Amino acid sequence: MPLRRWTRNTRLALAMRNPLGGFGRVPAAPALTLRDPWPGDPIVGERLVRNQTLFEGELRNLQHRQWDNPAWPDSYRRWLQSFGWLRDLRELGADSARIKARSLVATWITMPAAERPVSDPSITGARLAAWLSYYEFFAAAADDNFRQSLMAALIMEARSIMALMPDEAEGWHALTALKGLLAVAVAVPDHPEFLSRYLKLIDDEIEEQILPDGGHKTRCPEDQFQTVRELAEMLSILQAGRLPLPTTLMEAADRAAPVLRAMRHGDGGLMLFNGSMERNAQLIEHVLNRASRSRILSASLPETGYSRLASGRALLIADTGTSAPTGYDKTAHAGMLSFEFSSGRQRLIVNCGASTQRGWAQALRQAAAHSVLEFAEISPISIDHTGAVTKRPKVTQAHATQDGAHWLYMTHDGYKAQGGGLYARQLYLGKDGQTLRGEETLQGGNRADYQVRFHLHPDVTVEQAENGFLLHTQEESWLFQSDARASVEESIYLGGPQRVPSLQIVLTPTAPPEPVPVAAEDIPEADGYQEQDGHPIAEPEAPIAQSGYEDHPDNFYQGATAVHTTDTYGQQDDYTHSGDATLPATREDHPVEASVSAPIVEQQPHAPPAEEDDYAPIMRDPPPADSIPSLLGGVTHLHRAPAKQQPSMAEALFAEQRRAQAAAAREARKAEAAHAAAETGVLPPPFAKQNDQQPSFCPPIRWALSLVSE
Repeated sequence: MPLRRWTRNTRLALAMRNPLGGFGRVPAAPALTLRDPWPGDPIVGERLVRNQTLFEGELRNLQHRQWDNPAWPDSYRRWLQSFGWLRDLRELGADSARIKARSLVATWITMPAAERPVSDPSITGARLAAWLSYYEFFAAAADDNFRQSLMAALIMEARSIMALMPDEAEGWHALTALKGLLAVAVAVPDHPEFLSRYLKLIDDEIEEQILPDGGHKTRCPEDQFQTVRELAEMLSILQAGRLPLPTTLMEAADRAAPVLRAMRHGDGGLMLFNGSMERNAQLIEHVLNRASRSRILSASLPETGYSRLASGRALLIADTGTSAPTGYDKTAHAGMLSFEFSSGRQRLIVNCGASTQRGWAQALRQAAAHSVLEFAEISPISIDHTGAVTKRPKVTQAHATQDGAHWLYMTHDGYKAQGGGLYARQLYLGKDGQTLRGEETLQGGNRADYQVRFHLHPDVTVEQAENGFLLHTQEESWLFQSDARASVEESIYLGGPQRVPSLQIVLTPTAPPEPVPVAAEDIPEADGYQEQDGHPIAEPEAPIAQSGYEDHPDNFYQGATAVHTTDTYGQQDDYTHSGDATLPATREDHPVEASVSAPIVEQQPHAPPAEEDDYAPIMRDPPPADSIPSLLGGVTHLHRAPAKQQPSMAEALFAEQRRAQAAAAREARKAEAAHAAAETGVLPPPFAKQNDQQPSFCPPIRWALSLVSE
């Protein structure tokens, strides 16, 4: 590998020698032209005809022969140099669009080879595939000199991919580079070295990137979409060239497409985790249909690290994995244990999304941009100056079902070393999809400066009710309740290219209740009772509320069914979520470290409780819609935070970066103090040994989301 780095420039210079000077054979036209399967945007094409580019909602003037600029965002530079906008000109279809396409290609191929930006083989691969896909549109009727120069450019730039791969492209971009190499291989069969090089590299790339369950190694739904798209294009090129389909490529597409289907909400768009956006639902469906004829949906994503719970019209997708491994973690977010919830085609609870703008991209990686518990000054992951993750929490999950209802138990230790304790989240989704309950617990922590955020989709409106918050969509109304202090604050949503204002529900812990002294001899030794810290606690009816998860996750949820099979859903419509779309009961063979406290009986310690806890994710049918307002009957500790001026979501997210810098400075000072203490032999108080077995500093936060009307 070091030798390849030393010889990189030499190999690239040899590859870019013009074959028209006798270095190789140059055909007059491609032996086979390709067909780009993806639709274009005529509005973008019309702007190009007017010497303007429209990319991610931003207009820029198109300068003659300017293909690069240090001030440009990387995403825009890639888009411009990849020539993918040829499909937009083709969609416009006018003669002016054809002339503009030919003119822009001509300005590229007439540049001296040494001046062309070909250092990124993934951009080169996309460009070659675009040229060959739209050859008939812009080049077939051109003069001989133009077509001869274009064919020479195809050969030179295909050789540059051979010279730079596999070292210069990673992730799904490496598949784009190989797609371009394959396109030239079928278009110029007189150069068999292109096809042999492609076949040599493709198997290794697929094995490196695609996990056994079909997910992409980055755990990013956007990367999953791009991977399936590139695999679909490669299969199409091979079929057009009547070449044998590599077994590895076919199997990869068959594994990756069902995972992409599982990463969609009822509206057809992608879930928002680890740097993804919604994407156009019709384009996703088009990509899936090109990649696989089957409509199978993956119900199990153990290696990718997501849990999918579907009941009735409701769908919940939770992040149950840790950060992606080194080299694939540049888009990893601190959203472990976060979830998104939708009903039918309407999203209710979401994550904030992602952005290609550098500042926003960094801010949206923080836990505060996700529907999850977060601390004000600490993060569950550490990110260095390159964007790579340097500290990854350990994440565990266990999932069980019974009669269509779901229980999901998750933990991560990202806050443990910083005094936050082990974070455990329990979720219960009723069998009809009309009730969602949760409990947030910190075990062994000594901090109470945390909040639980529930970001709402911009289409959701919030109305304060007597016993909670009503969340209204166009089709339904849901009631959100909690035993913590609840407030509604501003948020932002970046599921698309533009930032959209939205709202979020924020829960903050209340002060721990004073313990009720009860003599041990006063507690009857009846079935269903046990002691904890001198207080009687009711033995839960359902295993999810059971105290003590020290056993292996496979053994908890007694009476529920741990799912180990894959539900393929047959020919079911992708937008209909019914039945059990569930995952295996465990993802890792690790014992769960936390225990979840059962509700303490304070009012009548001498008799069993008359009714189960209103927030516990217990095993029972959801109540009918007309009884939802009384869901908190008997519970008088529903808190609402007093109205106050709240910072905007943008301020809160960027404050995370400033707090991270301050925390790093504090750690540096502590390290210096520790070093000085080691030299003097005196241990300062801040480094005194802490007791590992600390009680929970705050009681659990419980909440419920229930359908009240349709």
